[in-house]
Amino acid sequence: MLKKILIASAILASTIAMADPAPYIGAGLGIVANTTKDGGNGDPANFRGVPFNLFAGYGGVVNQNLYLGGELTGTVGTGEISDQGRLKTSYSYGASVVPGVMLSDHTLAFGRVGAVKTRFSDQDKSTTGTQLGLGLQTSVTQNVDLRGEYDFTAYNSFTSGNERISAPRSDAFNLGVVYKFD
Repeated sequence: MLKKILIASAILASTIAMADPAPYIGAGLGIVANTTKDGGNGDPANFRGVPFNLFAGYGGVVNQNLYLGGELTGTVGTGEISDQGRLKTSYSYGASVVPGVMLSDHTLAFGRVGAVKTRFSDQDKSTTGTQLGLGLQTSVTQNVDLRGEYDFTAYNSFTSGNERISAPRSDAFNLGVVYKFD
């Protein structure tokens, strides 16, 4: 699924004429809550943590106020706040299409549609999920933006040992800094 999103993004980006497209990189810190209806033993499972995210992308204004971008993301570590039911994530990576609307010359409202591969360290298992998100990004200087975002990820169920982890979900709130190359 990740390959399909990357290929579709590359084709879409190559067929659309963008005004001032630019690559960018960034980092963010947030709060994540991973939950499942059944943690394998009949009890619900949850995990709350503080993820550190890195991202890189390419995007620009397509037509007047419409924005289109593609982004690669990675969570390189998650600090634990609470862990009940073994759903701690150690790392993840993914790709997203990022459509948006310019609210002003300096503020972007955007959505996110993508795929994520996440490692659940307590389960010693990786699984893929579909990610949807909403966010705002605003300029601080010519090349630096601040970003706030909410992402929901629905993972595939998986089996770890004798335990079946049913429908893991993740809610993440992130604040980040974006550096745009001109």
